[in-house]
Amino acid sequence: MKLLILGALVSLPAIANLHLAPPDFDTNRGRAIFVDFKTATYDITYDLKKRQTRVLSQITFEAMAEGRPLFDLVPLPRNAVLNGRPVAIREIAAPDGALIRQVDASVPPGIHTLELSNTFTENVKYGLFGRGVSSAFWIRDLKYRKFLEQYVPSNLEFDQYAVTMNVTFAGVSEAKQDIYTNGAVTRTSSNRYQIKFPSFYTASGHYFHTTPKGRKKRLDFTYRSVDGRDIPVTVYTSWWSRPGKFKQEALKIFAELEADYGPWAHDSFVAYETLPGTGGMEHAGATQTSLGALDHEMLHSYFAKGIFPANGNAGWIDEAIASWRDYGYQRKPLPGFGGSNLGLGSSYQRNTDSRAYALGREFMAYLDYRLQDVGGLKAFLRGYFQTYKHTLITQEHFKNNLEFFSGLNLTDDFNTYIWGENVGLPSRIDPSPHHRTLSRSNLLKLL
Repeated sequence: MKLLILGALVSLPAIANLHLAPPDFDTNRGRAIFVDFKTATYDITYDLKKRQTRVLSQITFEAMAEGRPLFDLVPLPRNAVLNGRPVAIREIAAPDGALIRQVDASVPPGIHTLELSNTFTENVKYGLFGRGVSSAFWIRDLKYRKFLEQYVPSNLEFDQYAVTMNVTFAGVSEAKQDIYTNGAVTRTSSNRYQIKFPSFYTASGHYFHTTPKGRKKRLDFTYRSVDGRDIPVTVYTSWWSRPGKFKQEALKIFAELEADYGPWAHDSFVAYETLPGTGGMEHAGATQTSLGALDHEMLHSYFAKGIFPANGNAGWIDEAIASWRDYGYQRKPLPGFGGSNLGLGSSYQRNTDSRAYALGREFMAYLDYRLQDVGGLKAFLRGYFQTYKHTLITQEHFKNNLEFFSGLNLTDDFNTYIWGENVGLPSRIDPSPHHRTLSRSNLLKLL
């Protein structure tokens, strides 16, 4: 009940998250403002003859103040039209130096529409002689600009909005493609599909992978959740592995996580098994992962993609929780370091600090020690997840709820171990084996 009461005090309605955006800032061409995306429609065309991927996007957004709207898109935007009039799109630097896109026209407060086009080559591989395409909207959270903006125009992590993808395979009369996604798929013609994604997803939530038909081994089944739902599950693998083994592991992990944290937070689960040792990456109710990292990535469908970090500075929380579980939910009277600045990045930061695994799990083990008289950290996390499922959180929100649940004052702990100075850190902090840094060529091999 404590968590529910605090939720009423500090939580604003889901999907109205402009209050979580970084501060607006001035540029030499006027005020740059963050905006609230309402809907985004992406018409994506895979041209199998020209071997080119094109996107036409339409975004409806709301500005709460006058200024030049911000969004992001890594590929070059073209043919931009704002409210029916051509407009230029500039790439500018935020106050911390990170790059971002700005509409080069000022808008008043209110609802506006932006249309633009782009092409992309990231994680796309065309077959010879127009024989299909492999493409995936995979993400990486340890590097900035590696979320949805790699492929299509998107907002930053603070925003949640409804996305529709219309996917066309041009150059063939009938598309012979398999589609794996955490959205709802409808085949609208012989070579066109529509995918609708839940409106609580952020730029790191969407999963989309298409391959030539029959390229992967696929197994579909259902999992009976503790709340009585039948959860549709799809696991698929490449030629060298058997999806049945993946299924058995997934069922075991489902049972563990639901016992610890409650019902699965999503309407389905999709998992693609990649090569051993490659680690994985979580999406909302979906993952691209090696078998050894499956448990880590499935936990992220609770913390990371069940409740979402609002920015890069909050990204350490879910990696710390997952790593704490990886190491057996240890309890420690003190962290294994004297202090750190793990959560002190720029307010414009969009990637997770790679030290989150090692330092974060030590801090979680310490929090578990401090909360032992009220059931421990897992008891808190279960209530925290069930209260804030499908919403965004910040570091401050996490701390405030910990304090309300426990009755403790954790200000000194956060000021020392998360928002402090680096003291007594290990000389070597190994990255997580579950989130390997893969090169562009490595990712293409996974397609």
